[in-house]
Amino acid sequence: MLFSVLQVSERLGVSEITVRRLIKLRRISYRKIGDRYLFSEADISSYLDSISVPAIPRQGEAFHA
Repeated sequence: MLFSVLQVSERLGVSEITVRRLIKLRRISYRKIGDRYLFSEADISSYLDSISVPAIPRQGEAFHA
């Protein structure tokens, strides 16, 4: 299934303008069909993985990556 800019903005909790900015900056993968930008589940997951910040373990805890 492919998602529209509107659907991606709703899933990410950001505006459509922000999604279009991500497209322009090539921060999120997409498919372009005609004048429409479409996104797969994998595109969205990859973007979310790319912006993830790892937690810092509390003192005395070992970090296992």
